[in-house]
Amino acid sequence: MIPKWEALIVGINRYPEHTNFNDLTVAAKDGKNVAQRLNESGYEPFRIQDLPLGLTQKEPEELSSRGIVKLEELRSAVANLFNPPAPNQAPETALFFFSGHGCRQEVDGIEEVFLVTSDAFPDVGIYGYPLRELGEQIATSSVKKVVIWLDCCYSGELLNFIPTKKIYCLITATRSYEPGVEISHEQGVFTKALLAGLNPENHPDGIVTSHNLAEFIEQRMSMTSQRPLIANSEQAILLTTLFPKLSFQDKCPYRSLSYFTAKPEDALVFHGRSKLTEQLIGRVKTKDRLLMVLGASGSGKSSLVRAGLLYQLKLGQAIAGSDRWHYLEPFTPSEIPWKMLQEVLEKGEGEQNQPENSSKTRVVMMIDQFEECFTMIKPYQRQEFFDRLIELIENTNNLIVLIAMRSDFRGWLQEYPKLVEKINRPLINVEHLNCQEIEEAIAKPAELVGLRIEGRLKQQLINDVEDYPGSLPLLQYTLTELWKQSRQQQETFLRLETYQQLGGIEGTLEKRANQVFDSLSPEEQSVARRLLLELTQVGDTLDTRRRIRLGQLVNSHHSLELLDAVSQKLASSDNRLITRSHEENSQDVVLDVVHEALIRHWGRLVEWKQTYREAMVVERKLEAAALEWQQKGKKRDDVGLLLQGGRLVEAQEYLNEYGKLGMLNGLAEEYIEVSRHKHKQITRNRRLVAGAFIGVLVLGTVVSTAFGLQSSKQAREARRGEIELLSQSSELLFTLEQPFDALKESLRAVRKLNKAYWVKGDTRVRVIASLRQSLYGVKEFNSLDRHTALVRSVAFSPDGETIATASYDNTAKLWNREGQHLYTLTGHSARAC
Repeated sequence: MIPKWEALIVGINRYPEHTNFNDLTVAAKDGKNVAQRLNESGYEPFRIQDLPLGLTQKEPEELSSRGIVKLEELRSAVANLFNPPAPNQAPETALFFFSGHGCRQEVDGIEEVFLVTSDAFPDVGIYGYPLRELGEQIATSSVKKVVIWLDCCYSGELLNFIPTKKIYCLITATRSYEPGVEISHEQGVFTKALLAGLNPENHPDGIVTSHNLAEFIEQRMSMTSQRPLIANSEQAILLTTLFPKLSFQDKCPYRSLSYFTAKPEDALVFHGRSKLTEQLIGRVKTKDRLLMVLGASGSGKSSLVRAGLLYQLKLGQAIAGSDRWHYLEPFTPSEIPWKMLQEVLEKGEGEQNQPENSSKTRVVMMIDQFEECFTMIKPYQRQEFFDRLIELIENTNNLIVLIAMRSDFRGWLQEYPKLVEKINRPLINVEHLNCQEIEEAIAKPAELVGLRIEGRLKQQLINDVEDYPGSLPLLQYTLTELWKQSRQQQETFLRLETYQQLGGIEGTLEKRANQVFDSLSPEEQSVARRLLLELTQVGDTLDTRRRIRLGQLVNSHHSLELLDAVSQKLASSDNRLITRSHEENSQDVVLDVVHEALIRHWGRLVEWKQTYREAMVVERKLEAAALEWQQKGKKRDDVGLLLQGGRLVEAQEYLNEYGKLGMLNGLAEEYIEVSRHKHKQITRNRRLVAGAFIGVLVLGTVVSTAFGLQSSKQAREARRGEIELLSQSSELLFTLEQPFDALKESLRAVRKLNKAYWVKGDTRVRVIASLRQSLYGVKEFNSLDRHTALVRSVAFSPDGETIATASYDNTAKLWNREGQHLYTLTGHSARAC
């Protein structure tokens, strides 16, 4: 097993006369105190070696001759700490503390600093252990985290050997040219500050890291005669703590954006709702039959019912015998609530044992996200579901129904008084957590797995969540991301610094969602945007989640393979923006947004919703109409089912503006194309009828003019009649949805009216009104209508005299600028581009 934390503690009091150094009085004691502090409060258990041997077992006064530390002894101990011989492995964290004399000496023309050992002999060139050699040991070591504290003269020289590619904490008592001070029989000035800084009681968080230790020492020694030097890596090293050393379990105790289930692994880390859980248990004890739990989005109502109430009932501790009740699988209404209810009941009957008293065994059913009854289904389906639910409650005396619903939908229930009568009062309202409950939700799960939380981080989280109702999902998500970051750093500690880097409660989800989206290719991003918009149900006040089947999204833009691949990326364990679940008795996959917090708080999705809101409303209308058309057999000649008139114009405008987004499903695309074809057929027939009618009118006018004109008065009446007929023809063509032809007839009438100055009154008013009507109604200059399918692209020649159109009917056509057909290009095996 690889050792994780090792320390070498050296405190040298004894220096014989030949060393030319005086004995010290507190160096050995300083070493012992540092070792003791690490033993008592070390963030992880330290394996400590001490020099001289017995330093941590005996009082310094009893060391006598054994208090000597020789050069080779120190050299070997340092090498074994940082670079142990094979097959031994270096520790993950190595700490070296030295208290004793230090000296600066020129050797071979080079100034060096030495840690003076007890066998130093300056007269023969032996000064002790060179800091240069210590630097070499560190540089070649495989240790990941290096901690070195030197309490000796000239120790600042150490900062010339700062390691690269390691996490480090280097602190020296003095600068490289400065002698140190020892207070006889008390403590070294530096070690005194070091020990106080290592005491977790002197830190508000109860945690000492290399960073806050450095700040503490600098402040404590700011007025002393010597100045410490400090070099810390960007990543801090955890040193000591007040918290008990729980056995760490390498698993996340938080649930990101997922709700807590009734399974033990979820319920054991569900905290902050003990009072409401007790309230719900009390209501079940009084044999309430239909309980409704209301709460704002993000209040945790689903988790309360599942991990709070249901888990406690299944334990059988709060209500005797409740562990033997039968619990149906919780479900959401979805698009066909009656079907979902029936499936849950049938599955429950199949799972339930049938003892003699089965009719008395209580059955518990939970309906979650009850607001889907109002956002995802039609009124007649809703009424059918409510009627069946009422019937179940009235005819099944042992049934308990638990309903969780967003509180902003409460008013919608008033339209269904029979259901409201069955709900037991008072309703249970899930309010925002108070400070104590927020702290429980943060700290209790961490304690269960031995995870530690910086005190400042805990307080900052409480402050942020307290002022932010509906933010519990974001709290869980943020804590999950903090846990991931701590594990990447191989720590078991959550930090305020990491929280700030993530962006706080609001920024964490935003930052992560952006990272996931930016990691996709441009094509995948287009699909991801569509999926997330499809999973959003547009509401009058707040948007909600919406489940969809993957197979229903296939269209001319997005294949099933592409949709499946992108949805898997969004739902992966690393990303978790959406969820994928297989529909029972079906090969199709059901998609759902992981939580409504994503819909409300991710800036990009909010921006997309604002941009495409109108398009989404039209899209859902078209898809609903297409579904009805499909359910009635896809009749291609039923004008009542197909899009015509204004509805077809709206569909065409939608395609023109938003078609490239690829939002419409394949069924809706087919529905629009069939509707367009039927409209063209009807238009051709109407033109034939209108042409015949106009021909009769004109012929009558000509005959009247030829044979009936016998006087000037008669000629004027004939001219007035011709003008009125042209105006009537314009109105008829406009009614037949041929606005351009109507405009031409109206202009002919106006041209004749200008020459017939004697025409007054109603005729003149009618002609002008007809012109205005046709003028505002016209939407085309020339109609290029010889294609048999949707035209997907149009281009002009460089001289502007020729127009080319390409169609889904696998042809391309050429036209002159007046709209006359010139030539058809055929032979395409697929749609023309």
